[in-house]
Amino acid sequence: MKKHLVLCLAIVALLVTGCPRNEYTVELKPRGKVMERKLLFYCADGTDTNGVPKYQSFPTNELAAITGAYPPGAVTNEGERYIATGEFGTAMPGDIGGAGSYTNQDTSLGSAGFYVERFRGNDDLVGMMEDRFKAADQLTDLLIGWSKAELGGEARYPELRRFLDVDFRHDLKNLGFYAFAIWQTDATRGQAMTTGEAGKASEKSVAEAAARCVQYLMERGYLKTGDLPSFGLGWDADTVSHFVQRLVARKMGAGDAEPVPKSLEFLADSGATEKSFDKYLATTDIYQSKLREWEEKKKSNPNEPKPEPSEVAAELLPRMIGLHFDVGGSDDHVLVKLSLTSPPVHSNGRWDETNKLVVWESDMQVKEKSSGVPTFCYASWCDPDEKFQEEHFGRVILGGDELIQYCLWRGRLEERRGAEWDTMLAGLQRGVGWKEKLEAFHFSDEPLPAATGTNAPAQNPSWLDWAQRLITAGMQKEAGK
Repeated sequence: MKKHLVLCLAIVALLVTGCPRNEYTVELKPRGKVMERKLLFYCADGTDTNGVPKYQSFPTNELAAITGAYPPGAVTNEGERYIATGEFGTAMPGDIGGAGSYTNQDTSLGSAGFYVERFRGNDDLVGMMEDRFKAADQLTDLLIGWSKAELGGEARYPELRRFLDVDFRHDLKNLGFYAFAIWQTDATRGQAMTTGEAGKASEKSVAEAAARCVQYLMERGYLKTGDLPSFGLGWDADTVSHFVQRLVARKMGAGDAEPVPKSLEFLADSGATEKSFDKYLATTDIYQSKLREWEEKKKSNPNEPKPEPSEVAAELLPRMIGLHFDVGGSDDHVLVKLSLTSPPVHSNGRWDETNKLVVWESDMQVKEKSSGVPTFCYASWCDPDEKFQEEHFGRVILGGDELIQYCLWRGRLEERRGAEWDTMLAGLQRGVGWKEKLEAFHFSDEPLPAATGTNAPAQNPSWLDWAQRLITAGMQKEAGK
């Protein structure tokens, strides 16, 4: 509808021109068992000509939440810019909104670190899917009710009703899912990109989304090849109205060569169509519920605007694709920087070699509207103990992913077994019977491995066989064996 199009354009304009939003920068530095965390945050409405943010008052409720997540006195400010600092162990604070963890596993061969955190969003994918499908069903039911009010007396109306109730309902859900999947892919992809790269990716995703939707509509019989020139040039309200009118006629059994039934004449006029739809929406239970809410709000705010019937459908459209636009507001923005001495072994962030940082950057929904898939950051890294490995093995034999796996394995050993294993490693020396010592090792609370033959090597039944093979492979790698 024309009014709905205007609303969507207004939303886009607000997002493009800028509105006050919160800016967050999270600086992380692992230090042994703790993670040093510094959060810089403020609210701004764009920037002035010198590039300086136009600061706004930071929301008091969010400031209180952040203050409560840090030790007393850890939050300071200079005007409207705030800084929160603290050290955290296993659990990251839910300062911005979300959850995360940091784990450090230290061993004699080196250490491994693991960081993971989500910011806002919703991990209940099933619940979100059900809500999107529910919105699509509600929108379809409204269109069925409207069509029945206007065309229920037509002899061929049952054909249109069946199309709306079955095919259209199904296709609307598919299109909503397409839109959500492509939008979310673009949002996630932007986390590891620069602003310019993210902008290009966004343009590409929008073009891909349009192409996918056009192809789907053609396969499902909504569009024909002859419609593409008009579609490519952009459709005005009257062009859309005539297209919808012909589609409805077709679904009521009228061929393209036949005249459009007189009962569908109102669909050719966008104004008449909008008026008809609004008239029907005003009679629905959903709108009557909105009126009752409005009456309650008026008791405390006499200037509360009366809801328009068109808002019923307008609110269902973004819900259907998992977006919750807040007219007059915009998404917040988060920049995360993890300081490491070398590139991570695994991460979905961008490595900044110059500053030795893993960087993530993304927009994220405001807390009250946080319903999309979360902004997500993860990284794992390792630091080999070069001195220990060179002293006992002649060189660094474990690093990268192998050292990470070893640290995870070593972390599972209970204290007594871990001490026995470490004592054995400390006694190994390259060229001095290291292989025999390694293969002969067993935990004191396990029975000696049984030999399968007179000269057969012992078969260790415990899970430490994996670690023994890992060390052996590392030692033999240099010799080319």
